[in-house]
Amino acid sequence: MIDGNVLSYASRKQEFNALSTCEAEYVAMSEATKDLLWLAGLCKELHWTHPVPLLYGDNQGTISLTLKQGKHWKSKHIDNKHHMVRRNVELKRIDTQYVGTDAMVADVMTKALGAVKFTGFRKAMKVLPLVGENDVTPASQIADEASVTKSTATAAKRHG
Repeated sequence: MIDGNVLSYASRKQEFNALSTCEAEYVAMSEATKDLLWLAGLCKELHWTHPVPLLYGDNQGTISLTLKQGKHWKSKHIDNKHHMVRRNVELKRIDTQYVGTDAMVADVMTKALGAVKFTGFRKAMKVLPLVGENDVTPASQIADEASVTKSTATAAKRHG
């Protein structure tokens, strides 16, 4: 997020069987790091200065892996290509921070949530509600305006 606005998001099934939740989250952070570095590069090309990008995680073991140098006996089986997240933290290109599960906005994309939590996370990402929900959306307004314009044009053709 930049200034509270979502610029990129993804939710995809991992193509391997992780041995632990920590490993699965670490690999996901590695993939997110690629997107984050690309966005940081784009901002640099546009001459837009920004703080060091921050990558949030809700697994304390995963955050710990990103901050510790060298091989970790619990992570020695993880493919080296996924350790790029740790390397980019060391180089201060990105930073990682633990966020509790109750505050993890990204869960809206991957978990079944109750209505209150879902709505709160959706609003935090500034995503508009679907048509038919209680909130008025620009999409529903546009549809209403389009139908009024179409019926007005049809009436004008009949009388003109």
